Amino acid sequence: MFDLAKCFERFSFEKNDKNFRAYNLIILVLALSLYLLNNHFLHEINWFFMFYFNDFLAIVVLLSFLNIVYPFKLTNLWLIIIVTALASFVWEYVALFIKKGAIFDPMDIICYFGSMVIYLIILYFIEGKINTSI
Repeated sequence: MFDLAKCFERFSFEKNDKNFRAYNLIILVLALSLYLLNNHFLHEINWFFMFYFNDFLAIVVLLSFLNIVYPFKLTNLWLIIIVTALASFVWEYVALFIKKGAIFDPMDIICYFGSMVIYLIILYFIEGKINTSI
C-alpha cells in the first residue's frame, strides 16, 4: 500500500514557512523585473539577451513560484531536476503542437538547466544545504 508519510520522509519534504516563501517572493520579483528589463532594454545589447536571457530566467521563475504556492519546500535536487526536465519537455516539444510558429531549440534546454543551477545556488545560500536525498 502507498504510504504518503514514507514518501514525504524519503524525499525530506519540509513544511513551507513564511521566511522561505518571502525569500522566494523576492527571487520571483527580481526575476520578473529582469524579464521586463530584458524585454524593454537589454534585448538590444546582443543575441544572448535577444534569444536566451528569458529562457535563462524561466526555471528560476517557475521554481520560486512553486515554492510560494506549494505547501512543502521544493528543495530536493532530484525533484528540481524532474520539474526542470518536465518544463523543458513542455516548453520545447509540446509547444510545437500548441503554439503556431514555435520551434525546437536545444540551446533553450541548456538555458533551462543553467537557470536550474542558478536557483540551486540561491537555494544553497538560503537554506545552507542542498537536499540530495532519494
